[in-house]
Amino acid sequence: MEGPIAVSVVVASQGRELRLRWLLNALEEQTFGEPWELVIAHGYDADTAERVIERHPLAAARTLRTIPGGGSPARQRNAGLRAARSELVAFVDDDCRPERDWLERLVAAAREHPGHVIQGRTRPDPFEEAVLAAPHVRTLDIRPVNAYRETCNILYPRALLERLGGFDERAITGEDVDLSLRALAAGAEISAAPDALAYHAIESFTLPGILRQNLKWRHLAYLVKRHPEMREQLPLGIFWDDDHLLVTAAALGALAARRHPLLLGLALPYVRRASRRRGGGRRARALALAELPGQAVRQLAEVLGMAAGSVRHRTLLL
Repeated sequence: MEGPIAVSVVVASQGRELRLRWLLNALEEQTFGEPWELVIAHGYDADTAERVIERHPLAAARTLRTIPGGGSPARQRNAGLRAARSELVAFVDDDCRPERDWLERLVAAAREHPGHVIQGRTRPDPFEEAVLAAPHVRTLDIRPVNAYRETCNILYPRALLERLGGFDERAITGEDVDLSLRALAAGAEISAAPDALAYHAIESFTLPGILRQNLKWRHLAYLVKRHPEMREQLPLGIFWDDDHLLVTAAALGALAARRHPLLLGLALPYVRRASRRRGGGRRARALALAELPGQAVRQLAEVLGMAAGSVRHRTLLL
């Protein structure tokens, strides 16, 4: 297909070759009828890159280009951005599976709102819905425009990305949130494209596995330090979410209850919230209560990890 490239799709990937292949298959089926390109910045060895990426039909069609090299997602996305040739740059994560008309709808929204950042809709993958029955899962369910504007499904004007200097490579996590906050501070507008739909993987972890997975959240303290305005949406200005606030109160109440038994009541709001995690039915509540100890360990570990991140980045976030 000849002509100027209408949109560049940038993907950062490492350690997810199977998920990446599913993403490539979904992108191969896009209904977008104009020239577009896919730029993948990846950290795979040569054999894996050849097997998963370079032999894919998108590569044969010269739609796909690769940039070898590991590093953080921010570094990889910046490498992809530098190689992109379009004035519109869309980002999708390597553990997502866009609908066939995803790119078509994303670009249509960008043309309807020139100069805007466009955020699409992200839902848990319906093909993996059964995984939600596991006690410790990771997925995303994002209705645009949300507070964090993740790069799992978003489009930026290239001119804006260049003006902002791309992603902050000092950010180990939350680099996409940082980018959107800097865009807003620069006067950019963000519009929703709820019909530009991508499905996010649903992954199950053991308790030790989810604890290791969530260690990265300790670096969110860097994000909050750089953007103190975020504290306006944090519970008490220091807790990342309500779960962190309630589990901390519950832990403090349990520790103090030996001397002051009434303080055990501090755990009740957490128990009440946790018991409704699976729904309001009797069976759902019984299951949620059975899972409560593991959930409490996971959330307390997140709080302690964020406390460690607070020390490292010299700002309080729990």
